Amino acid sequence: MTIKTGIAGCGALGGIVAGALVEGIDGYELIGISDIRKPPFDVPLMDFEELAEKADLVIECLPPKEVPKLARIVLKKNKRLVLISAAALLLYPEIETWAAGSEGRIIVPSGALSGLDAVSALNCAGIQSAKIRSTKPPKGFTGAPYVVQEQIDLDAITEKTKLFEGNALEAARAFPANVNVAASLSLAGIGPEKTRVEVWADPDIRGNSHEITVSGERSTITSKVENTPDPANPKSSMLAGYSIVAWLKKQNAKIAGA
Repeated sequence: MTIKTGIAGCGALGGIVAGALVEGIDGYELIGISDIRKPPFDVPLMDFEELAEKADLVIECLPPKEVPKLARIVLKKNKRLVLISAAALLLYPEIETWAAGSEGRIIVPSGALSGLDAVSALNCAGIQSAKIRSTKPPKGFTGAPYVVQEQIDLDAITEKTKLFEGNALEAARAFPANVNVAASLSLAGIGPEKTRVEVWADPDIRGNSHEITVSGERSTITSKVENTPDPANPKSSMLAGYSIVAWLKKQNAKIAGA
Protein backbone atom coordinates (compact mmCIF):
# COMPACT_ATOMS: atom_id res chain seq x y z
CA MET A 1 0.00 0.00 0.00
CA THR A 2 1.30 3.44 -0.92
CA ILE A 3 1.18 6.03 1.85
CA LYS A 4 0.12 9.43 0.56
CA THR A 5 2.47 11.90 2.21
CA GLY A 6 2.35 15.66 2.65
CA ILE A 7 4.97 18.08 3.95
CA ALA A 8 4.13 21.23 5.92
CA GLY A 9 7.05 23.62 5.57
CA CYS A 10 9.56 23.29 2.77
CA GLY A 11 12.53 25.23 4.06
CA ALA A 12 15.91 23.77 4.98
CA LEU A 13 14.65 20.55 6.60
CA GLY A 14 11.45 20.13 4.60
CA GLY A 15 13.47 20.44 1.41
CA ILE A 16 15.65 17.49 2.43
CA VAL A 17 12.59 15.32 3.03
CA ALA A 18 10.80 16.48 -0.12
CA GLY A 19 13.89 15.80 -2.23
CA ALA A 20 14.15 12.26 -0.87
CA LEU A 21 10.47 11.57 -1.52
CA VAL A 22 10.66 12.95 -5.05
CA GLU A 23 13.67 10.71 -5.74
CA GLY A 24 11.63 7.85 -4.34
CA ILE A 25 11.14 6.09 -1.01
CA ASP A 26 9.51 2.69 -1.21
CA GLY A 27 5.87 2.80 -0.16
CA TYR A 28 5.44 6.60 -0.15
CA GLU A 29 4.05 9.18 -2.56
CA LEU A 30 4.54 12.92 -2.03
CA ILE A 31 1.12 14.37 -2.88
CA GLY A 32 1.46 17.95 -1.64
CA ILE A 33 3.48 20.63 0.11
CA SER A 34 2.26 23.49 2.28
CA ASP A 35 4.55 26.50 2.27
CA ILE A 36 4.38 30.28 1.86
CA ARG A 37 6.55 29.96 -1.26
CA LYS A 38 6.27 27.74 -4.31
CA PRO A 39 8.66 24.87 -3.57
CA PRO A 40 11.32 23.85 -6.12
CA PHE A 41 9.52 20.56 -6.78
CA ASP A 42 6.79 19.60 -9.23
CA VAL A 43 4.34 18.95 -6.40
CA PRO A 44 0.97 20.65 -5.73
CA LEU A 45 0.96 23.52 -3.23
CA MET A 46 -1.78 23.08 -0.59
CA ASP A 47 -2.97 24.72 2.61
CA PHE A 48 -3.02 22.76 5.88
CA GLU A 49 -6.65 21.71 5.45
CA GLU A 50 -6.20 20.27 1.98
CA LEU A 51 -2.92 18.63 2.92
CA ALA A 52 -4.45 16.89 5.94
CA GLU A 53 -7.50 15.85 3.93
CA LYS A 54 -5.57 14.26 1.06
CA ALA A 55 -2.54 12.82 2.89
CA ASP A 56 -2.35 9.71 5.06
CA LEU A 57 0.78 11.06 6.74
CA VAL A 58 1.81 14.69 7.26
CA ILE A 59 5.43 15.66 7.98
CA GLU A 60 5.93 18.89 9.93
CA CYS A 61 8.97 21.09 9.23
CA LEU A 62 7.62 24.43 10.45
CA PRO A 63 8.56 27.19 12.89
CA PRO A 64 7.33 26.06 16.35
CA LYS A 65 4.61 28.74 16.54
CA GLU A 66 2.90 27.26 13.45
CA VAL A 67 2.76 23.73 14.84
CA PRO A 68 -0.46 23.96 16.94
CA LYS A 69 -2.55 25.02 13.94
CA LEU A 70 -1.24 22.16 11.83
CA ALA A 71 -1.48 19.60 14.64
CA ARG A 72 -5.10 20.44 15.40
CA ILE A 73 -6.12 20.07 11.75
CA VAL A 74 -4.22 16.81 11.20
CA LEU A 75 -5.39 15.18 14.44
CA LYS A 76 -8.97 16.30 13.87
CA LYS A 77 -8.87 14.32 10.63
CA ASN A 78 -7.42 11.33 12.51
CA LYS A 79 -4.21 11.33 10.47
CA ARG A 80 -0.60 10.69 11.49
CA LEU A 81 1.78 13.59 12.07
CA VAL A 82 5.58 13.33 12.05
CA LEU A 83 6.76 16.21 14.24
CA ILE A 84 10.33 17.50 13.92
CA SER A 85 9.61 20.54 16.15
CA ALA A 86 9.63 18.54 19.38
CA ALA A 87 9.87 21.75 21.43
CA ALA A 88 6.32 22.59 20.33
CA LEU A 89 5.03 19.69 22.44
CA LEU A 90 6.46 21.41 25.52
CA LEU A 91 5.34 24.91 24.53
CA TYR A 92 1.81 23.90 23.55
CA PRO A 93 0.59 21.10 25.87
CA GLU A 94 -2.84 21.22 24.23
CA ILE A 95 -1.34 19.26 21.34
CA GLU A 96 -1.04 16.22 23.60
CA THR A 97 -4.70 16.65 24.60
CA TRP A 98 -5.75 16.74 20.94
CA ALA A 99 -3.72 13.61 20.22
CA ALA A 100 -5.34 11.77 23.13
CA GLY A 101 -8.78 12.48 21.66
CA SER A 102 -7.85 11.52 18.10
CA GLU A 103 -7.48 8.27 16.20
CA GLY A 104 -4.39 9.84 14.67
CA ARG A 105 -1.02 9.93 16.36
CA ILE A 106 2.16 11.99 16.63
CA ILE A 107 5.59 10.54 15.86
CA VAL A 108 8.75 12.37 17.00
CA PRO A 109 11.89 11.28 15.08
CA SER A 110 15.37 11.39 16.60
CA GLY A 111 16.18 14.70 14.93
CA ALA A 112 19.76 15.93 15.32
CA LEU A 113 20.44 13.71 18.34
CA SER A 114 21.86 10.22 18.77
CA GLY A 115 21.19 7.64 21.45
CA LEU A 116 17.47 8.24 22.03
CA ASP A 117 16.71 4.54 21.55
CA ALA A 118 19.11 3.74 24.40
CA VAL A 119 17.58 6.50 26.54
CA SER A 120 14.10 5.03 26.02
CA ALA A 121 15.41 1.60 26.96
CA LEU A 122 17.10 2.90 30.11
CA ASN A 123 13.91 4.73 31.04
CA CYS A 124 12.20 1.34 31.30
CA ALA A 125 14.69 0.43 34.03
CA GLY A 126 14.77 3.88 35.63
CA ILE A 127 16.66 7.11 34.90
CA GLN A 128 18.12 9.14 37.73
CA SER A 129 19.39 12.15 35.78
CA ALA A 130 19.47 13.50 32.22
CA LYS A 131 21.49 16.41 30.88
CA ILE A 132 22.16 17.89 27.45
CA ARG A 133 24.66 20.56 26.43
CA SER A 134 23.98 22.22 23.07
CA THR A 135 26.64 24.41 21.48
CA LYS A 136 26.22 26.46 18.31
CA PRO A 137 27.90 29.41 16.59
CA PRO A 138 26.51 32.69 17.96
CA LYS A 139 24.56 33.51 14.78
CA GLY A 140 22.55 30.33 15.32
CA PHE A 141 20.79 32.05 18.23
CA THR A 142 19.76 35.19 16.35
CA GLY A 143 16.24 36.24 17.31
CA ALA A 144 15.85 33.75 20.18
CA PRO A 145 13.47 35.16 22.84
CA TYR A 146 16.06 34.74 25.61
CA VAL A 147 18.72 36.56 23.58
CA VAL A 148 16.33 39.43 22.89
CA GLN A 149 15.06 39.58 26.47
CA GLU A 150 18.54 39.57 28.00
CA GLN A 151 19.86 41.93 25.29
CA ILE A 152 22.75 39.59 24.49
CA ASP A 153 25.07 40.97 21.81
CA LEU A 154 25.90 37.85 19.82
CA ASP A 155 28.45 39.73 17.71
CA ALA A 156 30.41 40.56 20.87
CA ILE A 157 30.94 36.92 21.84
CA THR A 158 34.64 36.13 21.26
CA GLU A 159 35.01 32.92 23.27
CA LYS A 160 32.88 29.94 24.25
CA THR A 161 30.10 31.32 26.46
CA LYS A 162 27.25 29.72 28.39
CA LEU A 163 24.06 31.55 27.47
CA PHE A 164 21.55 29.57 29.49
CA GLU A 165 21.06 26.80 32.04
CA GLY A 166 17.72 25.40 33.16
CA ASN A 167 15.29 22.57 32.51
CA ALA A 168 13.99 21.51 29.10
CA LEU A 169 10.69 23.38 29.47
CA GLU A 170 12.48 26.61 30.34
CA ALA A 171 14.90 26.04 27.46
CA ALA A 172 12.03 25.56 25.00
CA ARG A 173 10.55 28.89 26.03
CA ALA A 174 13.93 30.64 25.84
CA PHE A 175 15.14 29.08 22.57
CA PRO A 176 12.09 27.58 20.77
CA ALA A 177 13.92 27.16 17.46
CA ASN A 178 17.16 25.81 18.94
CA VAL A 179 16.34 23.12 21.48
CA ASN A 180 14.25 20.48 19.73
CA VAL A 181 17.02 18.08 20.76
CA ALA A 182 16.47 18.88 24.44
CA ALA A 183 12.73 18.38 24.03
CA SER A 184 13.29 15.04 22.28
CA LEU A 185 15.60 13.89 25.08
CA SER A 186 13.05 14.86 27.72
CA LEU A 187 10.26 13.01 25.89
CA ALA A 188 12.38 9.86 25.61
CA GLY A 189 13.48 10.09 29.22
CA ILE A 190 12.34 11.63 32.50
CA GLY A 191 10.33 14.59 31.25
CA PRO A 192 10.98 18.28 30.58
CA GLU A 193 11.09 19.49 34.18
CA LYS A 194 13.76 16.97 35.23
CA THR A 195 15.92 17.17 32.10
CA ARG A 196 18.74 19.70 32.53
CA VAL A 197 19.84 21.86 29.60
CA GLU A 198 22.87 24.04 28.95
CA VAL A 199 23.02 26.29 25.89
CA TRP A 200 26.43 27.54 24.75
CA ALA A 201 27.62 29.88 22.00
CA ASP A 202 31.07 29.26 20.53
CA PRO A 203 32.44 31.52 17.76
CA ASP A 204 35.24 29.04 17.00
CA ILE A 205 33.01 26.21 15.77
CA ARG A 206 31.24 25.90 12.44
CA GLY A 207 28.71 23.21 13.34
CA ASN A 208 26.17 22.45 16.04
CA SER A 209 27.22 20.15 18.89
CA HIS A 210 24.95 18.19 21.25
CA GLU A 211 26.27 16.21 24.22
CA ILE A 212 24.02 14.09 26.42
CA THR A 213 24.63 12.29 29.69
CA VAL A 214 21.85 10.10 31.04
CA SER A 215 22.36 8.04 34.19
CA GLY A 216 20.35 5.26 35.80
CA GLU A 217 20.86 2.31 38.10
CA ARG A 218 21.58 -0.02 35.17
CA SER A 219 23.61 2.16 32.80
CA THR A 220 25.09 5.54 32.01
CA ILE A 221 24.66 6.81 28.47
CA THR A 222 26.94 9.44 26.97
CA SER A 223 26.69 10.67 23.40
CA LYS A 224 28.04 13.55 21.35
CA VAL A 225 26.93 14.62 17.90
CA GLU A 226 28.59 17.34 15.84
CA ASN A 227 26.28 18.42 13.04
CA THR A 228 26.71 20.63 10.02
CA PRO A 229 24.14 23.44 10.17
CA ASP A 230 22.01 23.92 7.10
CA PRO A 231 23.36 26.92 5.14
CA ALA A 232 19.80 28.13 4.60
CA ASN A 233 18.97 27.97 8.32
CA PRO A 234 21.88 27.92 10.82
CA LYS A 235 19.43 27.24 13.66
CA SER A 236 18.84 23.75 12.25
CA SER A 237 21.08 20.75 11.69
CA MET A 238 20.80 18.90 8.39
CA LEU A 239 20.81 15.61 10.30
CA ALA A 240 17.33 16.47 11.61
CA GLY A 241 15.95 16.36 8.06
CA TYR A 242 17.70 13.10 7.30
CA SER A 243 16.32 11.58 10.52
CA ILE A 244 12.85 11.89 8.99
CA VAL A 245 14.05 10.27 5.76
CA ALA A 246 15.55 7.41 7.78
CA TRP A 247 12.31 6.95 9.71
CA LEU A 248 10.29 6.80 6.48
CA LYS A 249 12.62 4.19 4.98
CA LYS A 250 12.53 2.09 8.14
CA GLN A 251 8.73 1.79 8.17
CA ASN A 252 8.57 -0.39 5.05
CA ALA A 253 11.93 -2.14 5.33
CA LYS A 254 11.80 -5.95 5.48
CA ILE A 255 14.58 -5.86 8.07
CA ALA A 256 14.87 -2.72 10.17
CA GLY A 257 16.80 -1.66 13.25
CA ALA A 258 14.95 -0.41 16.31
